[in-house]
Amino acid sequence: MLKGRTWAKRLLQVLGALGVLVVLTGAGAYLWLRRNLPVVDGTVQVKGITATVTISRDRDAVPHIKAATAADALFGLGYVHAQDRLWQMEFQRRIGCGRLSEILGEATLKTDRFLRTVGLCRAAQTAWQRQRPQMKRFIEAYVAGINAFVGAHHGGELPVEFTLLGFEPEPWQPVDVMVWQKVLALNLNGAGSDELLRSRLIARVGTERAAQLFPAYTSDGPIIVSAGPAQPEKKLPTRLSGRVNLPAYRQLVAQIQDVQKLLGSDPLATGSNSWVVSGRHTTTGKPLLANDPHLGTQIPSVWYLAHVEGGNFDAIGASFPGLPGFAIGHNARIAWGVTNLEADVQDLFIEQLDASGNRYRLGNRWLPLTRIAERIKVKGADDTVLTVRLTRHGPLISDATGTAGSQERPLALRWSALDDEDRTIEAFLELATAQNWQAFTRALSLYNAPAQNFIYADRDGHIGYHAAGAIPVRAEGDGSVPVPGWQGRYDWQRYVPFAGLPHTFDPPEGWIVTANNKPVPDSYPYFLGSNWAPPYRAERIVEQLRSRARLSADDMAALQMDTTSTFTRRMRPLLARVLPFDARSRQAIAELGRWDGRADAESAGASIFWAWYLHIPAALFADELGADLAKEYLQRAGTLGKAIPAILTSFPAWCDDVRTPAREDCPTTLQRALAAGLADMAHRQSSDDPARWRWQQVHQAIFPHNPFDKVAALKPFFSRAIGNGGDSFTVNVATVSALDPYNQYHSPSYRQIVDLSRLDASRFMHTTGQSGNVLSEHYADLIGPWQRGTYLPMRFTDVQSKAKLVLEPDK
Repeated sequence: MLKGRTWAKRLLQVLGALGVLVVLTGAGAYLWLRRNLPVVDGTVQVKGITATVTISRDRDAVPHIKAATAADALFGLGYVHAQDRLWQMEFQRRIGCGRLSEILGEATLKTDRFLRTVGLCRAAQTAWQRQRPQMKRFIEAYVAGINAFVGAHHGGELPVEFTLLGFEPEPWQPVDVMVWQKVLALNLNGAGSDELLRSRLIARVGTERAAQLFPAYTSDGPIIVSAGPAQPEKKLPTRLSGRVNLPAYRQLVAQIQDVQKLLGSDPLATGSNSWVVSGRHTTTGKPLLANDPHLGTQIPSVWYLAHVEGGNFDAIGASFPGLPGFAIGHNARIAWGVTNLEADVQDLFIEQLDASGNRYRLGNRWLPLTRIAERIKVKGADDTVLTVRLTRHGPLISDATGTAGSQERPLALRWSALDDEDRTIEAFLELATAQNWQAFTRALSLYNAPAQNFIYADRDGHIGYHAAGAIPVRAEGDGSVPVPGWQGRYDWQRYVPFAGLPHTFDPPEGWIVTANNKPVPDSYPYFLGSNWAPPYRAERIVEQLRSRARLSADDMAALQMDTTSTFTRRMRPLLARVLPFDARSRQAIAELGRWDGRADAESAGASIFWAWYLHIPAALFADELGADLAKEYLQRAGTLGKAIPAILTSFPAWCDDVRTPAREDCPTTLQRALAAGLADMAHRQSSDDPARWRWQQVHQAIFPHNPFDKVAALKPFFSRAIGNGGDSFTVNVATVSALDPYNQYHSPSYRQIVDLSRLDASRFMHTTGQSGNVLSEHYADLIGPWQRGTYLPMRFTDVQSKAKLVLEPDK
């Protein structure tokens, strides 16, 4: 059998051979390797279109696709996605269907087992069968565009990743498109990891103290449907119902985290920003709409910029390679943006099985488990056959661990993204053609998962907000911990009706802000969830919108790059209770006193603050939670951002280290954290002088490549990094990692500012480059401009073509 790292060793062998080739043949080898760069000029005959499709690329490598019909235009989008991002798309679809082991061997077998058990691919196949005929034609046209490129390119004409791994892509199928939308939902929902963590914390410290680790949304934080503060949140009781299988839960969490790493997601992630301002508050008299979704950093970027025009479809913005249409953007009449709603759309049910393991309990009855055999092909090894067991709630995801212990109190996953009916892709295609608020909300009514906040603006001056997604109405409970599945009392009854989801249109404030903050007051009739992001980004955005009578697009851009955190304002008075204990601590405390609170790249104050803050959680929790559980909890930056200020002011018992005979108070614990943090930062900065520390020296935005970031010899060629400003709670979010201290693996993955007074004055930017080909000049050319806060123009009518490719029907 292969060892887990065998595929990496084989890659090194191939890399060595390529290196010899370059040395021996010089420029000839380089030109051979560059054969896989796409052709962007000329004429190509293709099957699958009814008339000419033109693809004009501007100087920033953004394609502007023009066709006679919407279907032909989406064919063109599929074609350029494949030209520029084929490896990324291949890796994504293999994640979705649990097929990584076919190309990477046993190293990814556990991940494939988990993904096959969850069943994203099975759900995608069912959802595809239920699409309307018109939507099927659009998706098939997009897939045909991908296959037109794939079918015409082989061997060295493919991205170099295929050469290194020794295979060629299979033709694409519609299910490959459908499954990627499911993977995106998994990326934002996490497969029940929060419920598993809460259950383990409750088992360790009890219900009351565990609740202190998951505090409610702050009573003074902004909510979305009003510019005023939130009402105090009424938390439902968090209790464990019966025994839980903690060892199996720990193994399951490890598998979920492995999937999150593959997806480039970070459990530290704290969400996204969007805001829209009516013409009453802008310099142009028309709305301005800003959006920056926050996702895991990766190269190539998860986004691809494009403009697609055909039939009644004419939109520009951010697309996902592997999906037709636009998640964010504008057309000739409206603009829209998205942030994660943070609604709870997953529940874990503890099931009771009979002795045979073939039936599960419901009340006094025993129901048969549905069993599905999943064959996993493994490169260099025998196939693995996995038996997936399904209950009325969903798959028994605890089976994915493959251990005997998973049979005791197994867990079933109920998740809206696994529903048979899912028209989310149709919703995005309909958004692109919507001309007004009514059509916009009609499109959103089709949307299923992941649950999102959508903001809106139009040329007539209207602004609006509407939440979208399938959010369950539970018979009992709040979904915060695993519950008994055999009782029926915690079952989902229905979904919140679309008209009942949070929304507002032309609010009196004249603006709308969403930053994963609490969307509604407690008077709202439905329970949506409780795991809202801390209020700090929303506070700062509202603060800045109120600071000017009239706002410009440049003001919006400055706000997207803002590095002042209201969180540091709350924390710094707590540090004032700490007495200096040596010369370095005295200097650091004095430096913090002079700090303006901005986490700029050159800031010494940010370096000191985060050296201190990142060591507080371990000082507070490691003694009572233990190393493993504390490590898992400490990865939740958003949760910690609410919990630590509350604990230091209201629950001082956590400050006592139960491992010592003395009783420590909070200033003592904070002093220890400061001492540890300053020593750590001095080492990393190679200086004992805090005034000389620079934040970007230790805080780098890391862009890992899948999968070659894991291969030491390949990593420098494929992955990228850049020093950066911002922190976990600034508007320009730059989440500070606890696992790789101070570095950033979560960022504003895309920035957009739409000027509804003049659409061609709008701007956008994503993180890395348009191309996923490491040999392309556009592989990483946007990293620097993204870090500096510059933008590319959204050329909607003024294309300024640099290259033009014409696709003609092959008759």
